[in-house]
Amino acid sequence: MMMRTLRAPLLLLVLGAVACSSSSTGGSDDVAPEVAVDVNWVPPDATDAVEPAPDLAEPSPDAGDTTAPDAPADLVDETPFEYPCEPGAVEACVTACVSAGQHQCLKEWGPCVPPPEFCGNCADDDCDGVINEECPLNPECETPPVKECPTAVISIAEGSNVGTGTELHLDGQGSTSPNGAITKYEWSVQAPVGDTGKFTPTATYPTPIYDVQVAGQFLFVLDVTDETGVTSCFPAQVAVTVKPNPPVTPAVGCADGAREGFVDQNVYTHIAGCSGAWDQPGITPDTVVPTCNRQGGDDGAKADGAGCSSADLCALGWHVCSTWHEVAQKSPSGCAGATPPDAAPKSLFFAIRQPSANGSVCGEWGDGFNDVFGCGNLGNGLPADKSCGPLDRVLASTVANSCGFNEAEPNLGPWQCLGDATSHLNEGKTVTKKGCPNNGCSYDGLPVGNSDKGGVLCCRD
Repeated sequence: MMMRTLRAPLLLLVLGAVACSSSSTGGSDDVAPEVAVDVNWVPPDATDAVEPAPDLAEPSPDAGDTTAPDAPADLVDETPFEYPCEPGAVEACVTACVSAGQHQCLKEWGPCVPPPEFCGNCADDDCDGVINEECPLNPECETPPVKECPTAVISIAEGSNVGTGTELHLDGQGSTSPNGAITKYEWSVQAPVGDTGKFTPTATYPTPIYDVQVAGQFLFVLDVTDETGVTSCFPAQVAVTVKPNPPVTPAVGCADGAREGFVDQNVYTHIAGCSGAWDQPGITPDTVVPTCNRQGGDDGAKADGAGCSSADLCALGWHVCSTWHEVAQKSPSGCAGATPPDAAPKSLFFAIRQPSANGSVCGEWGDGFNDVFGCGNLGNGLPADKSCGPLDRVLASTVANSCGFNEAEPNLGPWQCLGDATSHLNEGKTVTKKGCPNNGCSYDGLPVGNSDKGGVLCCRD
């Protein structure tokens, strides 16, 4: 993705800035402290449930998966995920052509989208390089510009509202200059988190193609230079809204008929957060298939997960989301929105099928079954350098027989990653949600059962 520098003086308008902070002490990709876990633990009765201490620590997601000794609780790294802004918030911003735009927070602040053209002034409000297009002639706007520089103009054949997978045909040939022919084109884009698109054949071609695979808002920007070497005073900008494709009738998506994450079916038509339990190990391998006829889920016939796999939580016509690429494609807001606003802290983790070799770095198929990745407010936070697109949570351990996050595991939660001496290298292959049968765990003064604390993200086929 190309980066650009605006040449126009901008008035920086900041409304309700949100501070983002995180703390990290110790830990590396090879030797990270780990919360002590008793591998011989047996679920207690609800009457014997142990409450979490006020300062329960969270192990670092940067930890590698080499075997390491347990660390004292006061040395365990705390790395909760924090959004840099309030997901869903909309604020005013100043565009590249010095008009009053808006940007929206998804996982981070999106592009500053220009407003529609306003006929009551002599300005290029929508940043398309043309003043008062489709407006009545205003003689007051005919004053020659102070500097005669090229005017960049963008047209997009497919329009400004498209679906994922669309090839956008961009065209800058409508750009003009009072000094002569346009000789140089410079395209750039501000795209949603997880976008991997590029300009074809190049970002300096007058009519490039850009393939949009991720839902969200894209802002395409064009600078042009004429034959005298003068560059456009203001770049042209065009915003394109990309929605999951194809448009479909809203559906629950969860096998038990109720969503617990991405709850607005009209907004999230292609993705759903489904809580529930399963006792058949694994989520990432291709061999994980429904084993209890999709009777799983916290409201299903087999709410305790007996005989069910993680795939049984998704309705017919849906599947456990495969890799962060599919989450980016099918959720217009990434992981933001996965957890309802009224959800209690550390209460929901929705897992997906995401391969990884080591260090909580998201990989491709064939890289291994290390760690369990997803969205929610439970688990270790995922920094950007883990190459996981919009995903914001992971369960990752450095010792065998542990998922690596205290509040997710017995006796506080039902997530379990049990296996042999290498189970900490294969959490995606061993993970179950059966650690709190008969509400045998307790957290924050409330009983916790197998179906609590989340489940999986289901994507429409």
